[in-house]
Amino acid sequence: MPARKPRESPFLSSDPTDRAVLRYLARRDRTEAQVVAFLEHHGTSHSRIRAWMTELRRRGYVNDGSYALRWARARLTRRPMGRERLEAELLGQGLERGLVLRALDRVYGEVRERDLARDLLNRRTALTQSGSRTWQAGLLRRHGFDEETIRDVLDERSTS
Repeated sequence: MPARKPRESPFLSSDPTDRAVLRYLARRDRTEAQVVAFLEHHGTSHSRIRAWMTELRRRGYVNDGSYALRWARARLTRRPMGRERLEAELLGQGLERGLVLRALDRVYGEVRERDLARDLLNRRTALTQSGSRTWQAGLLRRHGFDEETIRDVLDERSTS
């Protein structure tokens, strides 16, 4: 019986595109859609893309679920926003809707949207000295907070 040929790994290739994708991944976390788009842009064949994606998933270098969760947490830490806006940002990165919704449920289970809205208003009103209810509501809308959260936070601020 002839010896089996070992499966070719894109990690062992000397192809310049293969080296480029490793550099691309080394810069920061990427979604599967981003890696596929990168490979397609460089003219990689569909079979080679499948091999890459299989190997990247197997090694844990690409995991959309973990990516969505890490990215959402980091984004909320840097810039408080409502669920709708964060959902749009994650979907815009090519992540699957069900995966995005699971990540959002988890992240917004860890921090209340009202607390994020309150923090945002406190940061902005301290910087601008602006405090009209209309301005505050507009700010919260632009950051993706829903009307119920906006109303509750503004009512809370007006009674304190």
